[in-house]
Amino acid sequence: MAAVFGPRLAGPLVPAVAVLAAFAVGAAMIAALGANPLTGYRALLEGAFGDLDALADTSLKAMPLLLVGTGICIAFRASVINIGGEGQMIAGAILSTFVALLFGDLPRPVLVPLVLVAGAVGGAIWGAIPGFLKAYSNVNEIL
Repeated sequence: MAAVFGPRLAGPLVPAVAVLAAFAVGAAMIAALGANPLTGYRALLEGAFGDLDALADTSLKAMPLLLVGTGICIAFRASVINIGGEGQMIAGAILSTFVALLFGDLPRPVLVPLVLVAGAVGGAIWGAIPGFLKAYSNVNEIL
């Protein structure tokens, strides 16, 4: 695309074309099922952003994915391959829940930071397993 449009225009054009292609493929699939693609996309947008409750629900469900994506971006910037972000998040959530249930009688200003640290430790332990195997046994961290 850079040869046709130039490097300055091709940069933003590639993601835009990819999004339009995804919408076109989705519309073709919806049409193949016998439904109107515009009605389907309108229902999708209204369900995700239609009112304040829908927007809050969308934000609530997107936040863990955004946090995992941010963590993976940090790993990639450090030239480290990390495809276990979801598992690390789940391990952190399990340890956070365990600590919250175990120490639930503590005052909130003490309990909340403790639960957050427990979540970070749980994710770090889960992520350290392939790290140690790579460092000390030369095992491929992706497998």
